[in-house]
Amino acid sequence: MKLNGNYTIQAPREMVFDTLMSVDALRSCLPGVEKFEQTGEGRYEARLRAGMAGVKGEFSGTITLRDPQPPESYTLSMEGNFSGGFVAGTGNIRLEDMGPQTRIEYNGDAQVSGPLASVGQRLMVPAARMIVGKFFRCMESQIQNQAAPARD
Repeated sequence: MKLNGNYTIQAPREMVFDTLMSVDALRSCLPGVEKFEQTGEGRYEARLRAGMAGVKGEFSGTITLRDPQPPESYTLSMEGNFSGGFVAGTGNIRLEDMGPQTRIEYNGDAQVSGPLASVGQRLMVPAARMIVGKFFRCMESQIQNQAAPARD
């Protein structure tokens, strides 16, 4: 399954990059997180409850953020079990500086087996795009909360 797209956030590129790499922001924004623990540099053990295209279950596996080129790009990979099957994927994330905004471009590929594979790419891609959009909206909210002045 191929997945690509973009999302624009009203914040400087450095701030967006730092937030995308933040353990706390990732833990807050990954849908259905039950466990998200750092096990090494850029490597995390994760357990998520999720549903995609009508298949619900638990993802248990490893998420790795590698080849960071602050504040321009990094690669995300994931591998693990989901709902009686297997999921593996890699995505390239690039951040484009647009003045007061940052455009995030993502381009990835995933392989699935088990019940999720039986759904078909025609249903999986829109469901995956919805999850990615929710993730980036949450990240944008994290950034806005960081940028907001503290109130007494």
